[in-house]
Amino acid sequence: MAEERSMLYLEEVRNDDADTGDWDPSMFNTLPSQARRPRAVPLGLCLLSVIVALVVGVIIGYFAHPLVNTSTKPVNIELAVQHSTVLDSKTTSTQEQSTLCSSVSTVRSPSTSTLPDSFLRATSDGDPSISEKIITQIDPENIRTYLRYFTSTSHLAGDEQDRIQAEYVKKLWQDQGLDSVDLQSYDVLLSYPDVNSPNTVSLLDDKGTAVYTTDVQEKPLTDDQADADNIIPPFHAYSASGTPTGVLVYVNYGRVEDFNYLTRNKSMNLTNAIMLCRYGKVFRGEKIVNAQAHGAAGVIIFSDPSDYAMDGTEPENVYPNTWWLPPTGVQRGTLKLSSPPGDPLTPSYPATEHAYRVNPKDTDLPKIPSHPISYGGAYHFLKELSGESAPEDWQGGLNLTYNLGGEFIKPGWAVRMNVSTTNQRRKTYNVIGTIEGEVEPDRYVLVGNHRDAWVFGAVDPSSGTAAMLELTRVFGKLKKEGWKPRRSLVFCSWAAEEHGLIGSTEWVEDKLKSLVNRALVYLNVDIAVQGNFSIRALGTPTMYQSLFDAAKKVPNPNSTSVAEASTLYDQWVRCFPDNVTADPDDTQPEVMAMGTGSDFYALAFSAGVPSCDLMFEHDFSTPLSSYPLYHSAYETFFLMDKLMDPTFEYHAAVTKMWGEMARNHADSILVPIDLSYYGTSLVDSVAKLQKDYKQLFIDSGVTFAASLDVLETEVKSFQKRIKQFMQEANEVDHTNTLAVRAVNDQLMLLERAFLDSYGLPGRPLDKHIIYGASSQDNYSGMAFPGLFDLLFEIDREPNPAERWDKVDKHLSVLVYTIHAATATLSSAI
Repeated sequence: MAEERSMLYLEEVRNDDADTGDWDPSMFNTLPSQARRPRAVPLGLCLLSVIVALVVGVIIGYFAHPLVNTSTKPVNIELAVQHSTVLDSKTTSTQEQSTLCSSVSTVRSPSTSTLPDSFLRATSDGDPSISEKIITQIDPENIRTYLRYFTSTSHLAGDEQDRIQAEYVKKLWQDQGLDSVDLQSYDVLLSYPDVNSPNTVSLLDDKGTAVYTTDVQEKPLTDDQADADNIIPPFHAYSASGTPTGVLVYVNYGRVEDFNYLTRNKSMNLTNAIMLCRYGKVFRGEKIVNAQAHGAAGVIIFSDPSDYAMDGTEPENVYPNTWWLPPTGVQRGTLKLSSPPGDPLTPSYPATEHAYRVNPKDTDLPKIPSHPISYGGAYHFLKELSGESAPEDWQGGLNLTYNLGGEFIKPGWAVRMNVSTTNQRRKTYNVIGTIEGEVEPDRYVLVGNHRDAWVFGAVDPSSGTAAMLELTRVFGKLKKEGWKPRRSLVFCSWAAEEHGLIGSTEWVEDKLKSLVNRALVYLNVDIAVQGNFSIRALGTPTMYQSLFDAAKKVPNPNSTSVAEASTLYDQWVRCFPDNVTADPDDTQPEVMAMGTGSDFYALAFSAGVPSCDLMFEHDFSTPLSSYPLYHSAYETFFLMDKLMDPTFEYHAAVTKMWGEMARNHADSILVPIDLSYYGTSLVDSVAKLQKDYKQLFIDSGVTFAASLDVLETEVKSFQKRIKQFMQEANEVDHTNTLAVRAVNDQLMLLERAFLDSYGLPGRPLDKHIIYGASSQDNYSGMAFPGLFDLLFEIDREPNPAERWDKVDKHLSVLVYTIHAATATLSSAI
């Protein structure tokens, strides 16, 4: 044995030192003479050595390459194979066996010709043909069929249809071949009107007699609406119940500036008055918050024709002849603010059976009644209002002058609200389906859409639901044909989104410990089609590159523009260019910042998962707050099938792009995240801060711990390090699986570096302090939301010093956080 070990060691040193010219046989002359005498080596023992050396060599080659490619000696697996053949001969000499053993011991990395399939799979991108298969196999007719099913009945969160449709999705995904499908329920606080005492608003004469009362239901205008028997009357979820009576005041869109105009410019006392305002500009829940802050007794919201029936209110110009809202249409919706998101009774924790629940009185749910009405109904109230004429930009689309009110033309007249809405605990169901990854099953590519709707939901959300079910059909088919993704695909059919992002938030809270370490990205489609102008996306900067790459692969379904724009990307950059781009030749599509509008919220801003949302959009040159029939009973299959997307080609285009993004993240060896966009985005955002607020900072007279200039310097350092890191990442050795995993984790986890345990100022459960929703409009997203919130109307603050102190602290936290995020892109601590 000693002689054999000596010969092996001698040969290893000879091989290792050959490249340097340091080999000197005399250095081993000190070996004992017994060790220098040749002795026959047992053949079995050498065979065992060969096997052990091969295994060790493969393991070392598999895991121990440097981070980037370096020049190393060529691998010599073929030599080892030849020598193993020689070993089979009974005449193999002792010297040959010793040479063979030493040769095998120098093997560091196997050639691709003899490596196992698992190693090749782990060190290469997925099958490139899968991309084309996804794009060509998406079938618009299947999407139409799925949409017809989901819009055949109303399916409000927490009702019987909610459960039935969840079971349908579960069964369908099992049949489509997903590896696992789970129905996961949560016990949450939802909200419903009392159908036996429906919500109404009445105009009372001086004797208290109702001269007009709003309709309980929307008039059926198509057969699919008329055939339904479970439509819940219009209501605002989480409204307080009550029957306030009082004077009526018109407050435009109910924004902060609208209330300020009435109280500051017109010195109106709004205490105990009932507010009448238009839908649009800001989230409806904020209108209620603003009214409460001014002592209002209740709020009535209507969809004005200037926003929802722009071609006129005549029958030929509205639904069912066009997509514009008819005079009887009413927009339902939640009043729950999305901070904190999820179940109102279990903030930060999942609404499971044994969860602690706060007293409903201790939540931030509305304290005054609110009710939505049609513009046909609003006309009856506005025409009786007196008072000063409203400003020109407060005038709407009804054929009358909009007065501010505070009194009626006829003395003694008043408005009475009858709101019977109550909050109830109900079970609601997420459906989670998984195709397990072959190489990295613990890395999750999340794909999601919510399932619940206020009524039929042909646009929101069932267009997205139908698209997702077609996408899972295609992925399931590919799996049955033998394809497996590198990483796990997790499909999420969320519950109770409309009430306040509840199903997705409860799931994120439930799975948070796993998600923060394992979730790669979240790809959301709430609405697949709400127009046919162009694709449009919201997302964090980590998602920009994969959005662009996918859009470049999908043909443009818009036949009127396909000559100038053959792909979704071409149409996107043509219709929604990024105005921030300085170089016109380098213009890219605009990716909008995410607010609280859908289920990406908890994943992006609580768990720090890179997220996006995409849809086919209407032309923004027409300034719509939303598509006109939004959340009404007229959002039917007829609307989509006859008016918006008769061929369902726009649905198919969104599904193809969605699927290609999922495939790219699930199958690429290096995750398709280009951090360069993050650096550029933050530099642009700081420049905007400097432009809008630098003088305000100077005038404040405050000595800041970290100024805007310090923030700018830190952001530029962040951008510089990103450039270096992306170059290193692009040079990583793909055969070094540990190095690839390390780079991918840095790409995946950068978003988490922007989470702060204390959250945004005044919003402790909103953890992402770089991007988030505006507190003035939950739907709108922005960079540095906490800073903008603190600076909003700071010059009107009664105690500005206290507010400036909060600005000073938050600015310091921003500087620290960006510095810490920069450090995550280095291997050294």
